[in-house]
Amino acid sequence: MFEIGKASEAELTERNDLARRVAEALAMAGFTVHQDVNQASAAPGALVWVDPADDSRGGVLVQWLIDPSLGRAAAESAQKGEIQTPAFRYFSSVTEQMYATLIAILGSAGFQAGDADDDMSPYLIRVEG
Repeated sequence: MFEIGKASEAELTERNDLARRVAEALAMAGFTVHQDVNQASAAPGALVWVDPADDSRGGVLVQWLIDPSLGRAAAESAQKGEIQTPAFRYFSSVTEQMYATLIAILGSAGFQAGDADDDMSPYLIRVEG
């Protein structure tokens, strides 16, 4: 079994400060913002959190959360191999558009935001100050 290293306390303090500023910028733009990654799945909006890993996976991350009912409908369509259903197309469109929108808005607020390069979460955004 392997152990994932954790960033230093100083680095985590910097990340938490950046996450706070990112959340404030998104809230000022009118988004509902969530910061508890363990409670986020039930509410739509922007999720901003700190990954404490000390490798390339760590940092400040942002993801758009859709309403759980749309996520379930899209998942059901995908499980049946029916990716041309209205629910799946709607889910895909919202996810893709909000990903691009969040990156653009964060960039306009002075942050460096871009793809987190995470194969398990393709619309995950990494933010740097």
